[in-house]
Amino acid sequence: MAVSQTTGSTGNESFASSRLSPLKNQPHDLSFDDSAINETTYLEENDPDYNIDETTASTTSDEDDDDYTSEVADMESTESLELDDNVENIKPAFNVFASPFFETGSTTNLLLDTHRRFRKFVHKYEIPRKGFHTSIGFITLYLYTLNVQEQSIAKPLSIGLAVVFLFDLVRLNWKAFNGLYCKVVGVLMRESEVDSWNGVIWYLLGLTIVFATQPKDIAVMSTLLLSWSDTTASAIGRKFGHLTPKIARGKSLAGSLAAFMTGVVAAYIFYGYFVPYYPEVNVNSKLAWTPETSHLNLHTLALLCGFVAAVSEGIDLFNWDDNFTIPVLSSIFLNVTFKLAAKA
Repeated sequence: MAVSQTTGSTGNESFASSRLSPLKNQPHDLSFDDSAINETTYLEENDPDYNIDETTASTTSDEDDDDYTSEVADMESTESLELDDNVENIKPAFNVFASPFFETGSTTNLLLDTHRRFRKFVHKYEIPRKGFHTSIGFITLYLYTLNVQEQSIAKPLSIGLAVVFLFDLVRLNWKAFNGLYCKVVGVLMRESEVDSWNGVIWYLLGLTIVFATQPKDIAVMSTLLLSWSDTTASAIGRKFGHLTPKIARGKSLAGSLAAFMTGVVAAYIFYGYFVPYYPEVNVNSKLAWTPETSHLNLHTLALLCGFVAAVSEGIDLFNWDDNFTIPVLSSIFLNVTFKLAAKA
């Protein structure tokens, strides 16, 4: 019996060996045949949800109302907000220091904490930002009535420019400080400014150049066009821009018309009221325009200022920030026109 089992075992091994021997000597080809993949095969690199092209991330345009509406709708549906009937009990789960941005440095699509909290008030209509923007014009007129000269304003503007630039330089290289900075002044910021230079830098740079190089009345008028016309153009363009043609990148006809009308009103306010009713503040200053020294009357001047406001607001010059281009271009346009219209 034992002999039989041994013989059977040996026979089975011999049989298996004879059947597998051709495979032992045959080379193994483990290469992958790409032709076996059909067109419906899933590839990660072809999946738009897998690849995120940061270069095409959208930035908020002043007059793109549809983008803002969709963003607000997304915020309203997000699960990161625990809503209560009382607005004060809104508790955003967004922690600026725990955000992935402060791990990776990418903030292209980051919504600031204040934008989540106040939604349309801050994010869509930018009420605090526009309120601050508009107040600069009233502050400028108040300083004009106090007989503050343009050279005296240029110095503090340049100091403010240096301070804001230093803050931005630090925060853009120090993630924790950037988080604290955005948490404190985020109500005045746009998402695009979280990881890029603050628009206030361009604002101060433009006004510093204007007050350092232009006559008092041109400097004041350029500030009013920046403060009031640009704000009105942004607000009206954002609300009604989709109903009118676009005349430039992010600029609509509705916004340009609003800038024109605001420029006309600003000219009447300054040249029609402040200049004649505060003559004592111009004793030591030579104004670029007066009805006695120019061929332009007040009404023509107002239309000119409206035109300058619309053009300077609508021009996209080398993709520079309009907080810089509006006051600088406005001052140049007004200065050249006043000289051409001056009486001999």
